Amino acid sequence: MKLNRSIAIFLIFGLISLLTLMSISSCSQNGDSGKSTEQESSTSVAETSAESSVPEAMTTEEKKNYYVSSSEEFSNYSFICPEGWQLFDSGDGDRILISNSGNSGNETESIYILVEPLENMGELKTDEQIYDSYSENAVNAVKEENTLMFEDGEINIDGNDVKLEGYEYKSLLDDNESTKNIDYFTFIKKDNYIYAVKYIGQNIEEVQAKKTITDFISTFTFNDKVEKLKEKDKNLSMNILILGDDSAFDRPGGRVNGRTDIIIIFHINLDSGKGTVVTVPRDTWVNIPGHGEGKINGAHAIGGNELTVRTIEEFSGLTIDGYIITDFDGFKPLIDFLGGVTIEVGENLSDDLSGCYLTKGVHHLDGEQALALCRNRHRSGDGTTQGGAFAREKEAAKVVTALLDQKSTFKRLMALPFLINFLLRYTWTDLQFKDILRLLPILGKIKTGDIDITGVPSWPQSVGKASAVVYDKEATKELFGQIKHQ
Repeated sequence: MKLNRSIAIFLIFGLISLLTLMSISSCSQNGDSGKSTEQESSTSVAETSAESSVPEAMTTEEKKNYYVSSSEEFSNYSFICPEGWQLFDSGDGDRILISNSGNSGNETESIYILVEPLENMGELKTDEQIYDSYSENAVNAVKEENTLMFEDGEINIDGNDVKLEGYEYKSLLDDNESTKNIDYFTFIKKDNYIYAVKYIGQNIEEVQAKKTITDFISTFTFNDKVEKLKEKDKNLSMNILILGDDSAFDRPGGRVNGRTDIIIIFHINLDSGKGTVVTVPRDTWVNIPGHGEGKINGAHAIGGNELTVRTIEEFSGLTIDGYIITDFDGFKPLIDFLGGVTIEVGENLSDDLSGCYLTKGVHHLDGEQALALCRNRHRSGDGTTQGGAFAREKEAAKVVTALLDQKSTFKRLMALPFLINFLLRYTWTDLQFKDILRLLPILGKIKTGDIDITGVPSWPQSVGKASAVVYDKEATKELFGQIKHQ
């Protein structure tokens, strides 16, 4: 059974979502702890004084790094961005990443702020339930991934005492056994919203990690009457190459040098959250650097990941920032973990080969059903496209948009570090810690209509004795030129 293009299109969003959420991990702790009269008074002054300003005792450096959110939905907050750190803002402050990951070496520190309505918390209604859920995920991580739990601490957010929890863990994103990751998390609830603050560190000692998050939290306040001086930095776009290999654990080749029957280029603008998915037919006739012309899926069989990336870069004119190689071994558990996916099917489907049996209409699919739908190419089409593989690819695009529309609960976000390491047993990538961090500010901001799904303008044609796919070079150049400037 071969991995088809539809599965890879779907998996890119599943995997990217998981990878980006990896660092969010335990979104869970703290909240409306009891306040003393003195604390309530302090908070009230910070929130209501129209003449509040940056304290005079602040240094010039601190003043220039003062950030204030600008939402019309939730209570706005402010903080001092550490000197020299970059700040990426999704727009109004509901997703903020500040990071020193641009520094040389493998040491990185980042702080992620996530603001969510309490109504999105699902079954996690109380602070205690959030603590318990976080602890449960951490315990599972300890069993599986050499995780070291830290002792619970206490931290003060704008006059409120809240809990600080964290742990050290090994990420399967890094092959170096000595590389360690530190995760700290705290939150506060205010006016029907939860404000989660998460520290993400790599190759940082625990003492330094705790000092960084503590120092940052000491500047976090709901005083929005100060002047915003720290503007966001420009977050660049990323091009991720998705390779679907027709081999698996029990077949030769695999991620080393198997033939990549699935080739997808995923472009995402990290400022706007808009992007494009381009499918490249596996038999597309191209130049393979150093090896003459041939089918594009042969590049991986000849020279593995490196040659494949070089071939795609020459073909598209894009710079590839990283690759992900997939097969369908982890597909079903991924969908099941996310609670299934709801999709509207445009025709009656009955296919013994894929195992897809669905009537026209809206269905909530589990992992096995979603896999069968994505593999089904024996079909007539629903009138909006041709039948066969064309209809299958259209269906996959609908699955993608359905996944984008699906809201992950806070509880699922907390379990993601554990799931990421689980998924990476079935999927391989060269994306590094720094790459993953760049995706965080747009987490949950991508909308259904923000991702275009298209294909290389191409058609079947014989090249010599080979049955291949040729493409319109001018139209393809124009397509990737537009993507480059998205």
